[in-house]
Amino acid sequence: MKERTKQFWYDVREHFKKRNYIWKFKLQVCLPIFIGLLILDIITKQLAFHLLSHDEYAPPVTFLAAFINFQFAINKGIAFGANADNLVGTIIGAVLITCLAFIVFLYMNRKTAAIGLIMITCGGIGNLIDRTWNQGGVVDFLAWVWFPPYSIFNLSDTWVTSGIIVLVLAIIIEIGYFYRDRRRSNREESNMHHE
Repeated sequence: MKERTKQFWYDVREHFKKRNYIWKFKLQVCLPIFIGLLILDIITKQLAFHLLSHDEYAPPVTFLAAFINFQFAINKGIAFGANADNLVGTIIGAVLITCLAFIVFLYMNRKTAAIGLIMITCGGIGNLIDRTWNQGGVVDFLAWVWFPPYSIFNLSDTWVTSGIIVLVLAIIIEIGYFYRDRRRSNREESNMHHE
């Protein structure tokens, strides 16, 4: 049993040591995406904080009529203001999800999935930074009015949502490659049997 445990940890160590982590792609593509999106998020939240009315009854500023307007709100919860009465739980949850997305990003060696994960990480960090500036709340300023659920969100929320979409696409692509390779392998095996 002791020998098997030793072998297991040796195999784990070797796996992590030999894995291709696509560092070059992560530094040349993902890092600029992360920095650019984070800067854009911080700037837009600051503009919203200083330029939009903080009165919750003030009419929204029309941006794209019947689609998205500008309206200021401080959200102490998560999406759609959920969990607003449990600030500590919201922050702990946000930290855990952001850390998990970043750890998986570091391990990931598929480019599309890495982009999705860095977008999720960026959105999480953007909102966590904002929570330190706004007593646990985040600045939301994009009022979705096209169809229900009507909500107010920010660019960090958009990065997280877009990152999840990219991640789902990456998984679908990966499944497609898996079945394509399996079909090819079965065909080659079949051809070998016929020869």
